[in-house]
Amino acid sequence: MHKYKWEKYLPVRRTKLRSYLVAGGVLIGLAGLNSMAPLPFSAGAVCMAVAAWLHVWAKGHLEKNATLTRSGPYRWVRDPFHLSNFFMDLGLCLIINNGVFTLVMMTFWVIAYRHRLWEEDQQLVDIFGDEYLEYRARIPRMIPYKPPMDKKYDKPFSVRHAPIYRGSVCTRLFRLASYPYLFFVAAEIGQKGTNILAVQQHPAFYWALAGFLFFHFLSRAAGEITKRRASILPLWTLRHPVRGVIVSAMVVALLAVEMAWSGPGIPEWHLDRGPGVISLAVALLTMVALRGFWNSVRFRRLVEGGALVLAWLFTPVPWLALVPACYFSAAFLYGDPDQPEADVDHVFLATKTDGAALAALGLWMPLILISLPATWF
Repeated sequence: MHKYKWEKYLPVRRTKLRSYLVAGGVLIGLAGLNSMAPLPFSAGAVCMAVAAWLHVWAKGHLEKNATLTRSGPYRWVRDPFHLSNFFMDLGLCLIINNGVFTLVMMTFWVIAYRHRLWEEDQQLVDIFGDEYLEYRARIPRMIPYKPPMDKKYDKPFSVRHAPIYRGSVCTRLFRLASYPYLFFVAAEIGQKGTNILAVQQHPAFYWALAGFLFFHFLSRAAGEITKRRASILPLWTLRHPVRGVIVSAMVVALLAVEMAWSGPGIPEWHLDRGPGVISLAVALLTMVALRGFWNSVRFRRLVEGGALVLAWLFTPVPWLALVPACYFSAAFLYGDPDQPEADVDHVFLATKTDGAALAALGLWMPLILISLPATWF
């Protein structure tokens, strides 16, 4: 159903818009038509972080088609999801850093979403009737220029709402976080060509490639957890004694790489921004310890993985930290595989503490997205 007949002939549908945006960003980078400049990249990362926060905040309050949600971001705007999509797509365009492409994509964004906004508005009128009409009269669609709704409609944020607990929020956020790394990789290839194969001369390229693969892995792992309550890795790899063997093999490989490269001696830091990364890691681990998470199997895996990843960063090939990062991320997301299989549905949010920590992790992700790429420039 289209409000205007010409809308059915649009060359870009809303559901395909971001796919075209990502594909266009990669092609522009490979063609050497852009560059990763610090200012637009930082501005884009901030837009993406705001979009991620707004999306999770809205999902934690939404009760789709059950009741009319007027709490959380819905106190200020009627369509926080589409507002978050706007900031997310704008952020991606800023990171791509091509003015013509940004203008074209955001023009198509307005055209494609215009129909969708009208369509959803009509659906809500059909479902909630006068209640929604009153809400629509008081609250603007996406720009919060009016006073918010009364607090009497407030409901607490909860990660147990179906859109988060059973939905694709984590999968989506991790996938989106991988795109800036992908754009950086494409731009580096477009500018430097085959010279990029000189590993020691272009560390930022390999750091970005590892970041893209890591967030893509997290997206797949989170999808398995939320959709099927399953681990992306076979459970036997997360159980004792196999887990101990895998960790020991990682340590042996780490020492072998260091000795093969520089011979016996004290490991040295091989990254330019070492102190900053160490400080970030120590701060995160301190936060975990202070909040009393050590009794949680999930967070013990986080601390173990953080320590091993940090150790790999002292090797001449720090990008291999991707391997323990992926393994321990899978262990963290799944929880304790030694629990009875009948308990698998509670692994994702095994306790109240874990649930609160998982919500906090959603706030750390934008910080990582902003801070780590800053070491590239």
